[in-house]
Amino acid sequence: MPIFENIKVLLDESLEKKLRKLDPAMGSFRILKKSLDARRKDRLHHLYSAETFPDPVAPPYIFETPTRVQARKDLPTTTVVGAGPAGLFAALWLLERGLPCQVIERGKPVLPRMKDISKHWRHGQVNADSNVCFGEGGAGAFSDGKLITRIKSPFKQFVMEQMVRFGAPDEILYLANPHVGSNKIRTIINNLTKHLHENGCPIHFDTRAEEFHWSEGRLEKIVTPDGRVFKSDNYVLATGHSAHDIYDKLFAGGVPCETLNMAMGFRAEHPQVWVNEAQYGSRWEHPELPVANYKLTCHDDRTNIGVYSFCMCPGGYVLASSAQQGRMVVNGMSNYNHGSAYANSGIVVTVHKDKWFAAGPEAGLKFQADIERKTQEKVWAAGGTIQVPAQRVEDFLNDRVGSVAKSSCPSGVIAVNLRDIYPPELTEAFTRALQDFNRKMPGFMGNDALLHGVESRTSSPVRVVRDDEKLCSPKFTNLYPSGEGAGFAGGITSAAVDGIRVAESICKTLT
Repeated sequence: MPIFENIKVLLDESLEKKLRKLDPAMGSFRILKKSLDARRKDRLHHLYSAETFPDPVAPPYIFETPTRVQARKDLPTTTVVGAGPAGLFAALWLLERGLPCQVIERGKPVLPRMKDISKHWRHGQVNADSNVCFGEGGAGAFSDGKLITRIKSPFKQFVMEQMVRFGAPDEILYLANPHVGSNKIRTIINNLTKHLHENGCPIHFDTRAEEFHWSEGRLEKIVTPDGRVFKSDNYVLATGHSAHDIYDKLFAGGVPCETLNMAMGFRAEHPQVWVNEAQYGSRWEHPELPVANYKLTCHDDRTNIGVYSFCMCPGGYVLASSAQQGRMVVNGMSNYNHGSAYANSGIVVTVHKDKWFAAGPEAGLKFQADIERKTQEKVWAAGGTIQVPAQRVEDFLNDRVGSVAKSSCPSGVIAVNLRDIYPPELTEAFTRALQDFNRKMPGFMGNDALLHGVESRTSSPVRVVRDDEKLCSPKFTNLYPSGEGAGFAGGITSAAVDGIRVAESICKTLT
């Protein structure tokens, strides 16, 4: 069928009319790509690629499925540790290929997990196994639901198609910035876990990997706190970047790990209306325009320190997201409709491993933990309990505590001086970046601009080393580290793709 690319459609124009001019015999069409070009506020337009069809109804999207392997009891078994995107998509790939597998997850299914999270936000009670980071869907189930990724992989399209299969809107297949929101991603994940369970892949919730037993270059078994034993031929380790206790067990077992750079900072919040006007100009209320976001970067050549916006959540909320009691962590999320009156984004500074934790992976985890504990202690010192520490940007720049603007945070906020949370060198880089961002987006440091502390879990400071070709640990050859926690992904889609990659590597051991 005819495919037309790079079709420019102004806000008041019709894609269908333009396509009919290009293909007078068109009966229907299907969008293949859609993006917004907002570089010129006087010429805002969408760019489309589309396929036309002579029939009045366009055919449905065709989903690819992996080549099935006949299920046999003598095939290798796999235990997937962690029910986040990496773990669940690894299990899905193995299931579709006919390989027996099971998933163990320390947290709970989504609905009881939400009750535990509510206790955290309302009463400050952090359940170490069921929280914003742990449980069905992993940290991705309570994030912004972004599916954007820069990775190039033949598995990326498969991930997007499976998301649609389990409940995502078709538009994620063609939007330049696909997003399903925290509310929809939880439904999608729940449908996926049901599919796995109903088709022969058990999902064991409330099942924390407490003991790892290593023997002769292999992981022999995993034991839970209540004494249950999980023994398989292979193990996919997809426990997420907040499972610090798992890192300790890997270090103790001699699993090769290495240190990674981190990015840490704060979560900035502005009124969404301001972001819309700043990005779209006078036409910001046009119904064809999505809620606006931004992407900002600043690099200091003198210090070689970069600061950038991360995980922008238009129409979103700032959330307390700690997985450990006594440590303050924040993250951002938004629902599919971007219904909040506020926009938030992580503003993070690069923390170079060679300077700040050259002693190794344990030093990186300690650096992260110390920052989070220091932030929580500031809340307690200010008389807070469940509140998230916040500070106006103006007050941060002037090193003072003042009143705080209204925030989207469901736990509420408390005025705290965040200026001395990080080492002075990082704080100064952050300060210079705020001033640079204000030049690029006048008003970024406005009276309503608010910082929340701390954005410290953008990635893991630890990479669990794996063989470049086989994707298993070089020391324990039936252990397959995967996803964000292993240091090989940075978001829902890339984690899911990485889970498929390790599952396919397991499949290749059959040939």
